[in-house]
Order: sequence, then structure tokens, then C-alpha cells
Amino acid sequence: MAYVQWASAEASTHIVQEVLERIGYEVETPVLQAGAMYQGTARGNIDAFVCAWLPDTAKNYWDKFGDQLVELNNNYLSAQIGIVVPEYVKIDSLAELKDYANKFEQRIVGIDPGAAEMIIIKDKVVPTYGLEDWQVIDSSGPAMTAELARAIKNKEWIAVAGWKPHWKWAKWDLKFLKDPELAMGSGEYIKSIGRPGIREDLPELAKFLEKYRITTEQLSSVMLKIQNGMEPKKAAKEFVDNNLETVNSWLTEDNQLRK
Repeated sequence: MAYVQWASAEASTHIVQEVLERIGYEVETPVLQAGAMYQGTARGNIDAFVCAWLPDTAKNYWDKFGDQLVELNNNYLSAQIGIVVPEYVKIDSLAELKDYANKFEQRIVGIDPGAAEMIIIKDKVVPTYGLEDWQVIDSSGPAMTAELARAIKNKEWIAVAGWKPHWKWAKWDLKFLKDPELAMGSGEYIKSIGRPGIREDLPELAKFLEKYRITTEQLSSVMLKIQNGMEPKKAAKEFVDNNLETVNSWLTEDNQLRK
């Protein structure tokens, strides 16, 4: 079960790992770049992942590998990507960014360069909103939130590559800048994806992933614990222990968990 080092993907993958291990599976959770995750699953080297952001964020990877992959379920239904700023920043739209270039130091702080959101920002947002002379800085999810924290502490203006679900929304007052040209799409969902032949080779796993669905509140509770220093595996264990009714709704009658 591979995942990309995003807060939501880490939390979701460890929840799935915890449930699968309780019903008898041995589960490895390698962390990969997005492109390698899609390619590895298409080739059958990875069984599944639960962090496919579609239809727009991962469009490039889906166009390349989608016909080789098995769609199992939309596990999170209200995902969103966009350029995020602190609530105190006095603009509300991407169209206003270029008018305040000095306030933002002509930069957008990004995440890992292989992330589909970064490709969209560079290829769509920059030309659409006249930001060709801005820097879109490659970093990582943790580095981006560290930079965001520093800027908020000093009440500085900052624009970052952001998304929901993520723990930062519970920690700080933030807002997405409006995207009137829909350069970043009109809304996302997160999908569970399997390798070719997963339904035939691993029918029990496939059925579980077809039922796996998680809410903002549930996912946020695990993300926050991880962000506050808890080991992901322990945070997932606590979630499963405290949400057996939800977890059992993902499982067959033969695999129901007990307290």
C-alpha cells in the first residue's frame, strides 16, 4: 500500500494498514513520489493506494496510467486543492496576486516537485494569472507548513500550495484564493486504486477498499495526532479502537472486529 508523503495520504494509508493487519494481512507502506506510485501500481509492483486525487490534480498521471489501473472507490468526497493564504491577507482571488507581488515576494511556496498540484500550478495557474515572473518553490509538505508557520507568526503575507483535507486548517485561520478561471479545477475526490488483476488475485482486499470511505472529521482527528507527534501507526490504532462501527462497515461479516 504505497502513499505520497502528504498528511492526508499518510493518515488514510495507516488507517487502512491497521485494519488490514487486524484481519490477517501483512502490509508494507512504502513512501513514493506520485509518478512512481502510479507507475508501480500499473506495473503490479504495488497492490493498491488510497490517495489518488482526481479528476484534475493527478490528471497527467491518470492519462498515462489510468487504463492499466483498477478504480475501487471514492474514499473521500470533498477534497480541494488551491493556493492558500492566511485569513489576514487582504486579497481573495488568484487574479489579485500579481497586484501584490512585493507583499508575497513574488513567490508561491510549493511541495515536492513531482506532486501533480505543482504541475498544475506551474502549467496552468502561472500563465492563466500572469505570474510568469513569480517563483514556484519546490519543497515538501512539511517544509511548506514550516514556512507557513513562520510567516503566520510574523504576520507576513505568504501563498502556499494547499489542499483539504489537511491538519493546517485546524491549526490556523486560512483561506483558498478564489480561482475564477478554474485553472485548478472545480473540485476533487480521493480515490482508492488497485493494480491490474486485484479483484481476481486479492478479492477480499478489493472488497474492503471498495467499501472504505472516510469523513473530514475522522481523517482530521488522525492527521492532528500525527502532526502533534504521535506515531502514525499508533494514531491509526487509536482511530480503529474508537471507531469500530465505522470500521466494521468496511468489512465483511466474517471479518468484523471486536473490542
